[in-house]
Formats: sequence, structure tokens, C-alpha cells
Amino acid sequence: MDYNVKVHDKSGTRSLKAGAGINLLDFLRMNSVDVDTPCSGKGTCGKCKVRVQGLMEEASEKEMKLLGKNALENGYRLACYNKITSDIEVYVDSDAGEAKIATGAKEREVEHCPIISKRFVKLKAPDIEDQASDIERVTACSGGFDMPEDIALIRTLPHVLRNSDFAVTCGYMDDKLIFVEPGDTTQKLYGIAVDIGTTTVAAYLLDLNTGKKRDVYSLLNPQRKYGADVLSRIDYTVSCPTGLDEMNELIISCVNEAASVFCSRGNLAREDIYAVVLVGNTTMMHFLMKIPANSIAAAPFIPGTTRMHKFRARDMGIEINPFGYAVMFPCVSAYIGADTVAAVLSSGMYENDGISLLIDIGTNGEIVLGGRDWLYSCSTAAGPAFEGANIRNGVGGVKGAIDKLDFAGGFSYTTIGDSKAIGICGSGIVDAIAGMLSVGVIDETGRIVDEDDEIYSQLHESIRERLVDIDGMKAFLIAKAEECASPIDIAITQKDVRELQNAKAAIAAGIKVLVKEAGIKMEDVDRVYLAGGFGSYINIASALKIGLLPAELEGRVESIGNAAGAGAIEGIVSSVMLAKADEIRSRIKYIELSAKPEFVDEYVECMMFE
Repeated sequence: MDYNVKVHDKSGTRSLKAGAGINLLDFLRMNSVDVDTPCSGKGTCGKCKVRVQGLMEEASEKEMKLLGKNALENGYRLACYNKITSDIEVYVDSDAGEAKIATGAKEREVEHCPIISKRFVKLKAPDIEDQASDIERVTACSGGFDMPEDIALIRTLPHVLRNSDFAVTCGYMDDKLIFVEPGDTTQKLYGIAVDIGTTTVAAYLLDLNTGKKRDVYSLLNPQRKYGADVLSRIDYTVSCPTGLDEMNELIISCVNEAASVFCSRGNLAREDIYAVVLVGNTTMMHFLMKIPANSIAAAPFIPGTTRMHKFRARDMGIEINPFGYAVMFPCVSAYIGADTVAAVLSSGMYENDGISLLIDIGTNGEIVLGGRDWLYSCSTAAGPAFEGANIRNGVGGVKGAIDKLDFAGGFSYTTIGDSKAIGICGSGIVDAIAGMLSVGVIDETGRIVDEDDEIYSQLHESIRERLVDIDGMKAFLIAKAEECASPIDIAITQKDVRELQNAKAAIAAGIKVLVKEAGIKMEDVDRVYLAGGFGSYINIASALKIGLLPAELEGRVESIGNAAGAGAIEGIVSSVMLAKADEIRSRIKYIELSAKPEFVDEYVECMMFE
């Protein structure tokens, strides 16, 4: 028996058929409905809230606890907990299309020598005395470069030469002739640099003739519906026979969407785009190449490949010029990916005389320490707290997310897009904890104070009245449901504080272990680069206050934006920098923190707020 399901989301309203008893989340996923599922539908995060009209089974005790009484009374249910047993209407409150994605970065001038170049040549037509083959004729007149063993290129060559009266444009990459086009097309030479993040995707259109950036496009990574972290997504590829294919198709679709947008906005044809350079963490790079990532998830954490790879874009399903190339930046290890290599490249730390510290904070925290003479790296499992997951009211950097809080002279907050609050994102969470520490709402152990604590009576009345009980635990109220666009009150609970403590302790401990491994002191670090989206928006003073960054680094911290994207740009506009990326990869020494007993000690110590 089938039931009628009417779905209302950002794309409009659709009437669909659902088999009796199908899980609501599975049904929405099958029909490409965007629902927030940081835990990949395991029933632990409470984020897949949808409003339902129609008969549903009574909410379980766990669903009630995750949702809260107010949300249930307003018709909200968790999609992963419920099955379709009647005709229903589902309302999905998704702001996925209005995410605030960091695409800007600190960019530098590099030598302009694009990875693909063009040359217009007029070939001598063959005659009875000159019977050289078409391949020999082209290679001889275009600098003698070799031609790759590409059957498609060889098949088209006779037609291209004769249809253009032997006046053609030759394209080159790595001293090889990779395409031959009729006429003079030298003015059309574009490439795309793409940073594939776990949460977001940022793409940049480059004019390879000038090396200038022409356009930028960003979107949320659609793989997030299978979990906020890479381990959840890897698990899905293991448990589902088509999982790896799905992950690959989702990320390739992002690249193709960016190409389509660039062509539309720039009045270009897809054939005008000849190269795509891609960076991302090691798991994203595996999904991109459709390489099983199972062995990344468990000790001894062995990736399928960490090398730089160059493939015909068409062989990967990337829809640009059929003779164009897709270039994969190299990785270092299972958890130090191509995005980190690209960030090290664009930051310039690899050639600095002093000691630099690069930190990219996300679900995993990638850390690189060093300079011209040496580079050490490590990765810490910070968890997705900084991206809003595992936080009661946590959301990504979307419209309506509380991104800044101010405890000075009263209490206030701002939201992305100046909209009514829907939740709190990573930068807001760090601000909230820092502010709660400053006014005495939480002590050095991370415990939220109560009426029995001596400091309670000393709190300002405007702060004290925000101390409430939620879900049987202490919490700090940020905004009441009636004043925002959230179905429940927005608050920081005791559990949220612990989640952030775990995350910040992992990052801070990783930094300290890396400094010790290098045989230096924290005071020896000359500069700190905060990379990535979170690093772009975080309040550095708040990060220092909670101990996310060691106090000794105060005054030396700089946000450099999407350094991974900047590195990808350098790699496409300069073959010299692309080669430099490969050199950087070989120089970075990876430190496995799980093999370092001192990491646990540092982690425990860094749990404290001091």
C-alpha cells in the first residue's frame, strides 16, 4: 500500500508516493529533500527536525528528549525516528541554500605559467612528397612535444586538421600535446580551482591567459546528509552497496554545477574550460576518485593513494572540455589531506625563515608547524562541535545562525543575514563559552554554576536570569523560542560545554604535542595562521580565552581565510607552484597522535578553562 506524502521545502511543494512503513528520513533522502543529519540518521543528534501534519506514531521517550516539549507541541518530529503509516504533509525548514561560506583568502602573486597552455600553428598541408602522418605533422610543428596515448584525440585529429585547412590551436600540459582544435582559440583558456570541504565546496574560475580570478561560486557539500564527519560517510560506503558511487556522484555534481554556473554567468562554453584543480581532505579526494576509503577509518589508517594525480576530466565525469584535465593535489596521510598541502602552499610558511603554525579547525583539526627547514603535521579528532553538530541548538554557518555574542555591558548577539535566530554556529558557540567564562557562569572545570555556588549571587541580574534548566541539566539561555525562528529555546547546555571542551582540548593538545615533537617552545612560534571557514569568522580573543589557542600565541594570530582554495588557485595558474605542492607534500612529516602517550596527558590538561 502506498501513502500520499506532500513535501514542502525550499524548492517548493511536491506530491510523492511512499510505501507503507518506510522510514521518513530514508524517504526524504531518496527524493533529494535536504534534511540536516549530522549523525547520518543514527538517532543521536536531534537535527533532522521536520514539521508533520497527519497521523504519526507516538513519539518515543528518546525522541521527546531530543526534540523538547515545545517542538513536539508545534508538530515537529525527527525524520529518522519515524515511519510513514498514513497520508502526511512534511514541512522542511532548510536554509541550506543560504549558507555563509568562506571563499575569500589571503592571496599572493605567483609566477604565471598555467598548467595548460595554447599555441596557434599553421601546418604545411601534406602532399605526395610529404607523407608524414597527422600526428607527426602536428608534433613536429608544435615544438616536438609528445602526444599522450589518447585514442579520442587520435581519432579526431584527421578531421580537425582538414576542416581547418591545417590552421590549428595546440594545447600542452607537462610537455605533452593534449588537444588540437580548429582555428585560433588561444584567447579562450579557462580553469577551475575547487576546494572540497567536508561541509562546504568553494570553486573559483580562472582566466589562465592572465592568471586572474573571474568568478567564485560556493555551495554546501551534499554528502553531509550522510553525516557531518568523514567517518560517518565512510561507514555509509561500507554498509550500502552503492554508497561509494553515491558519494562520488554527489561531489562530481558539485564540480559540474560550479562549471555550469561559471559558463552561464561568464558567457562561456564548457569547452572553454580546460582544467580543474581539486583539493580536499584525504577522504574527500578518495570519494572524488571513487577509491574505497574503508582503510582510512581504522588503524593503521592507510589511504589508497596520497600521490598527485592527473586524469582526463571526462574519465571522471567532470563536464568541461572533453580533452581537459582534472588534477588532484597530493595528500600527506589519511588525515592530512590535499587541502592542508594547498594551505601550506598559499600561506608561504614552507619558505619562511621563522617558525609558523598553521591551524585549520573543523571536524578534524589539521595542524602544521615549521618553516623553510622542516615541517611537522598532525590531525586531531575535534569532532563536529565547531560546525554546530552535537550541540543542542548548533547549526552551520547559515542565515539566522547566531555568529557573535557580546557579554560586555549587558548581553547581545548577532545573526548571519540579520535574520531571526534559528540556532548557533561554531563562532557563536566559542563566543558564548568565552563570555560565560568571563562573567563567571562557568568555572575552570566547565561546570555551569547554580544557586549553591558563592559566585551565583554576584552575577548581574541580566545574566543570572538566563541560567535555566533544560532537559534535566543546567543551561544558559540565549534566546527564547518566541523571539526567534527556532521551534525551541536557543541555549548552551552543560552537555554543549562538555562537547566544546573536548573539541578545544583536542586542538590545543595537538598543538602542544607538535611543538614538543619539534623540540621548540611555544614562544618560538613567530606567527599563527588560522585557515578555513571557521578560522575566518572566529573571534581570536574568544579562542584564546577558552584555551583553544595557547595563551602564549596572543598577538601572533592571523586569519588567512580559505587557504586551501588559494593554494588550488596557485596550482592551476602556475605549474611551478603545482610542482611546489608535490615538494611540500614530501617534506611534511606526519605525527600520529594516537601513538604519542603524552597526547592523552596534554588532552586532559587542556580540558580545563584556565
